[in-house]
Amino acid sequence: MEAGAFREERSGAVLTAALAGLGAAVAGGIAWGLIVKWTDYEIGFAAWGIGFIVGTAVAFGAQGKRGTPFQLLAVGLALAGIVLGKYLAFVWIGQDVLGNLGLSLPIFSTDTLRLFWDSKSDVWGGWDLLWAGLAVVTAFRIPKHEREQQAGEVAPAPASQQPGNETNVS
Repeated sequence: MEAGAFREERSGAVLTAALAGLGAAVAGGIAWGLIVKWTDYEIGFAAWGIGFIVGTAVAFGAQGKRGTPFQLLAVGLALAGIVLGKYLAFVWIGQDVLGNLGLSLPIFSTDTLRLFWDSKSDVWGGWDLLWAGLAVVTAFRIPKHEREQQAGEVAPAPASQQPGNETNVS
């Protein structure tokens, strides 16, 4: 196999993993924002769920490949999904509150982004750190290399050395 072919195959797996993870992050963020909007309650473990679905999507999109690039990709996309979910929840709750006053809050505007950023101490709390941390750990662990042998386990003997497979050389 040529070096160029290897590089092309690997970049294809990274691109596919990135697109799958991005799709999962966006879907997870939207779902979390809608849950908050419909229930008026922020269910923090949904952030952990975002980490799980993003890590799974990255591992699936990686086409059997695993390792640090995919782990870091999963972590970054999981955090992006969490931020998206918090942002959408902020906007949709804000739209309901401001709508009662006859004001509007557009989803995609620099003013809304600025308001979200300025309200970060009201939007983010201590529990968010816990759930985001669990999401990061989960997203990081799913696409990691699986060890062939666990520490302390004895590797099985080759077939030629197992009982009943002895060969006599005379």
